[in-house]
Amino acid sequence: MTFEELDALYPNGFDDAEIEKLVLDYRNRTVEMQVNLRRNLPDRSNCDEYQRAILLLRRFYYFVTEPPDADHLLYPERPIQVTGYPEDAKQFPIFEHLKSKLSSSAFCCRFYVHDWNSFIHIAASDAQLSWVGDAAPTSPPSLHRGGL
Repeated sequence: MTFEELDALYPNGFDDAEIEKLVLDYRNRTVEMQVNLRRNLPDRSNCDEYQRAILLLRRFYYFVTEPPDADHLLYPERPIQVTGYPEDAKQFPIFEHLKSKLSSSAFCCRFYVHDWNSFIHIAASDAQLSWVGDAAPTSPPSLHRGGL
């Protein structure tokens, strides 16, 4: 799946998600992200309840982490809060050059890191999300609003 397809499957997608842990495997070209996603519909009383998941990106082309801006160097010791978006060449100027070199099956996205006031940029060929704990989200997958 693409990142955009995964984002559209869940009510809140990658809006205000949390990244707890990140493992980049350069030999196997995989990125494993331990994330917390809000899994309930926005109009429910428990809309801010998070569920832990593993986001696995396969055959990644790049994973670029911008540094925090100077006012955000001392961010809190907790998972970083992010929101997923499509890639934007205005925010990531080298993207115009890179996208022509990627395979047609690649997807490109970026996470705005609220705690840093900066972005994480990603290109990969495949994305898979698996829930940790109970097997599936409680909300229907077709009701996503916003984000990517």
